[in-house]
Amino acid sequence: MAEQNENNQQTQQQEEQQQQTAEKTFTQAELDTIVARRLAKAQKGMPSDEELSAFRAWKDSQQTEQQKYDLMKTERDTAKTELLAAQAKIEQYEREKILASKGVSADDLDYYAFKIGKLVTETKSFEQAATEYFAVNQPRGTARVDFGAPLSGGGQKSTPNDAMNALIRGARK
Repeated sequence: MAEQNENNQQTQQQEEQQQQTAEKTFTQAELDTIVARRLAKAQKGMPSDEELSAFRAWKDSQQTEQQKYDLMKTERDTAKTELLAAQAKIEQYEREKILASKGVSADDLDYYAFKIGKLVTETKSFEQAATEYFAVNQPRGTARVDFGAPLSGGGQKSTPNDAMNALIRGARK
């Protein structure tokens, strides 16, 4: 009985090996037929392009007036937001152009545009505010330089700083 069980197990193992090694190969015609069947099965319940476009048209016609209004309002709000962003960008460019014409360096344009922008009112334009601001505050990086040299001994009193400077220069008064 033990020998019979061993023979049965060996026979089963041999059959399994034969099944695993024996792969079926298909011809191109058989493969095309299999693919065609599967495609037909998958597309069986799907509508055609004409049916889809007709359904979409019907669905659009079924929208209520409120839904149509909401859709138009959303589109209008989006367009309004884009318009405001474009206007803000144009205004920023115009302000930078005005500041550049007043001698502000490119690195400082944002700073001065912000500072002067706070001074703009309904009656005062950005250009007027910039002129007013620069009358009091010079753009950073520029300085007023007096090229006139003081005359030595021109009736001016000597200060301790002048004495120290003279010592450093080696010329005592």
